[in-house]
Amino acid sequence: MVVLSELCEGSSCSSTHNCHRHDVFLSFRGVDTRHGFTNHLYNALMHANITTFLDDEDIKTGEDLKPELESGIRGSRASVIVLSKNYATSTWCLDELVLILEQRMKSNHVVIPIFYHVKPSHVRKQQSSFGDAMAKHRQKMEAETNSNKRSQWAQKIELWNKALTGVVDLKGKDANGRSEVELIDEIVKDIFHRLRISSRFPLPQLIGMEGSINFVTSWLKDTSSHTTNILTILGMGGIGKTSLAKYVYALHFHEFDKSSFIEDIGRKCEEKSNGILDVQKQLFDDISKPSSVQVLDDSIYTSMIENAVARKKELKS
Repeated sequence: MVVLSELCEGSSCSSTHNCHRHDVFLSFRGVDTRHGFTNHLYNALMHANITTFLDDEDIKTGEDLKPELESGIRGSRASVIVLSKNYATSTWCLDELVLILEQRMKSNHVVIPIFYHVKPSHVRKQQSSFGDAMAKHRQKMEAETNSNKRSQWAQKIELWNKALTGVVDLKGKDANGRSEVELIDEIVKDIFHRLRISSRFPLPQLIGMEGSINFVTSWLKDTSSHTTNILTILGMGGIGKTSLAKYVYALHFHEFDKSSFIEDIGRKCEEKSNGILDVQKQLFDDISKPSSVQVLDDSIYTSMIENAVARKKELKS
């Protein structure tokens, strides 16, 4: 069974560039978001097959940006910058920000700033926590007795100021007053569109099924109906129903907010007495916010799934 929920508008995808090792580099302040928002974002990106560079806590030691991080930025097609309360207190984060914006000027590097419980105006004007952090950096510069190091500090601070001002000019996302789950879904969707990421779900080999593929694709693109639509693919065993569903899913799953592909439903239901519950749970978790509540009645799951797919399209084989 295939479920595709809510087609995204204006989607167009092509192959990723082989010269890049990652799709996304995450720049963030560990003490603020590593074990919360950033971790959830990273997991969502990886679940969507968007390869993401997340630094190891042990990398950030010393004063200069480590080659691993420089390579991570230059080897990524995009950067997501989580600008949080203590972001500017880290010279590492500020150096990353400078390099990310330089990479944007040199290439088609996509940059998405996230204003995580901070005001964009505070970032631009270095006010509040950003102003405090930059003031401390200037104090360190003024306390430096070595003229060469003092000059290096001055150059860095100038670059940091320009970067903090410049990043606010980019199209970013404000986390203030928003559901983090919805924000993360929006970020993942945005990256798919802006990077034009192609499907990484393996495509089965199909011969002589162009007509069926075109028909199903046209049905998926048809937005004239405002009710729940279900397409069932029927036919004798062995004629390629599952392969057709796989192929169409692989081509289009990234164009939808939610998707699910479940094979061998009959076998899974027969293997365990409550196998139907496992299938229902997988479907519900794929198309909705995963629930930790244990459901022991398939009729309850049925109702939950019906509510989740209301006014959405389904493709079944």
